[in-house]
Amino acid sequence: MPLAEKYAPTTLNQMVGNEDSVERLMKFAMESHGPGTRRPLLLYGPSGTGKTTAAHALAYSNGFEILEMNASDYRDAATLSNTLIPASKSSGLFSRKLIIILDEIDERSDKFDAGSEKVIMQLVKESRHPIIFIASDFWDRKISFLRESVDKIEFKRVNKEEIRKLMKTIVKKEGAEISDQTIDQLVARSNGDIRGGLNDLEVMMGGVPELIENLGMRDRKLEVYGVLDKIFLTRNFDTAREAGMNTDLDSDMLINWVDENVPNRYTWKLDLISAYGNLARASFFLGQASRKSYYGYLRYSSILMTSGVSLAPSGEVSYMKNYAFPNNIKQLSKSKASRNAVSGAIVKLVYALHASKKDIFNGYLQLLKAMIKEGTKEYGEEKTFEFFQRTYSLEKDDIKAILASN
Repeated sequence: MPLAEKYAPTTLNQMVGNEDSVERLMKFAMESHGPGTRRPLLLYGPSGTGKTTAAHALAYSNGFEILEMNASDYRDAATLSNTLIPASKSSGLFSRKLIIILDEIDERSDKFDAGSEKVIMQLVKESRHPIIFIASDFWDRKISFLRESVDKIEFKRVNKEEIRKLMKTIVKKEGAEISDQTIDQLVARSNGDIRGGLNDLEVMMGGVPELIENLGMRDRKLEVYGVLDKIFLTRNFDTAREAGMNTDLDSDMLINWVDENVPNRYTWKLDLISAYGNLARASFFLGQASRKSYYGYLRYSSILMTSGVSLAPSGEVSYMKNYAFPNNIKQLSKSKASRNAVSGAIVKLVYALHASKKDIFNGYLQLLKAMIKEGTKEYGEEKTFEFFQRTYSLEKDDIKAILASN
């Protein structure tokens, strides 16, 4: 289970940050238990600040059943109407109170979701149960029809010290070895995004310290786990395509993430074949864009690695495994120190051999490696190293790096 889910608060008292907003939610919960109905809430603010978590914590700690929908559900107004409107007027299971949560309400599409606006306004007018809407931007024009009908509560980026304290607590509970310096770097990267920070922490706990350089700056609307959820779980062309467009992951990094996680989500052999077939085509167009400097190919590549993979399965999709960090990126990270050491030796050899870095890497390096090995066998390590130091101005670390190179 991802850390962000494992350590998600189950009561509003456990929430981290946004104390004033949480207090208003507590008041909303108390008033919702009383007679009559009250105006819906609209929780808004940046990704990862606790909006959805707070809505769930309110429900759990106050005994509400949850009826929840998100962006992928707004496509079909008829289904929305048939589900929401009857539920909003009925009693919950065992006469428990129901709370309706409509997440990602600002991700409705004017083109595809026109009918949903009418259903949502009918819900606001007729529901016997409390309603919470969740959005990133209160002023997004796609939810302008709602503004006069809701009470708004803003969620702001969480204080860095609070995120640091939470990370240290989790690291201790998980028995992980993460340095305070690394935690400080993750806190700085999180920029007030708790979920994104915990996702990064999870990657670090499963990898090596150098991986922090490969995490990249996260798009605040949609970090990598969210992108992967949209690709693997929605089976919707537009949702998956927009997920790929709304992330700062470059195409090479995204295709690696998708490639690594296809077998974690798709279980049927034919689904795997279809998904990897689309990834192969995406990789081809990525290569063509680079070789021919025609970046129109990137459009095809992006669609294939997102929507193509999303629509590949006809069978079951697994929810059991966590997303895995791309293994080939891990290997690059682990070998970074040795590659840097070889680069340092090559720079010195440029002057000694009067050759380019490319020629030394492609031609001379393996020859020098063989010479060092044979010299060590014939004359011993000390004499051999002394010869290469005198002849090529290489230090012991340079020689060892050449020996360790591939």
